[in-house]
Amino acid sequence: MGYMKNEIIEKVKTHFLETFEKKKNPIYSYLPRHVAEAERWAKKILQKYPKADEKVVLLSVWLHDIGQAIGDDNDDHAVKSEAEAKRFLRAIGMVPEKIEKVAHCVRAHRCKDIQPESLEAKILAAADSVSHMTDFCYIDMASKYSKDFVLAKLKRDYRDIGLLPELQKEITSLYEAWKTLLNVYPD
Repeated sequence: MGYMKNEIIEKVKTHFLETFEKKKNPIYSYLPRHVAEAERWAKKILQKYPKADEKVVLLSVWLHDIGQAIGDDNDDHAVKSEAEAKRFLRAIGMVPEKIEKVAHCVRAHRCKDIQPESLEAKILAAADSVSHMTDFCYIDMASKYSKDFVLAKLKRDYRDIGLLPELQKEITSLYEAWKTLLNVYPD
């Protein structure tokens, strides 16, 4: 079972990386790094939630932002990512029940119009948000957008990490450090 699980995850990871390679848009060049960071967090979080479906979480990690490289840049990437997750997972023969679980995680990862309902979706949303705090996401954003915009993104990420209160408590000092740094970052 573990071998088969890893094989499917590797197929999805390869699909993600090849999709971004085809896009060749430098604005998205950070996404493979971001998704790898989200995967590190997902694996750490999964250790605390052994009842979560690890396969669903890891497939979701590698598919949650694939919509950034598909279609019109003005469309919500979570919607595009959900559609691509369903299409690709069907194409590689995944069972419909797992496809729907992954699709929910992918669609709900932004905690925007669709909220994460399953434990796996909450893990993905939290892993995605906390990965921004352990990479250069906010500094990159601060060089392009207003300080208020970046601070609002940080606040949303911290809120979304609150789906897993123990994790939110663990990273609160990191959140506070980012607020401090962003508040002194030059405009």
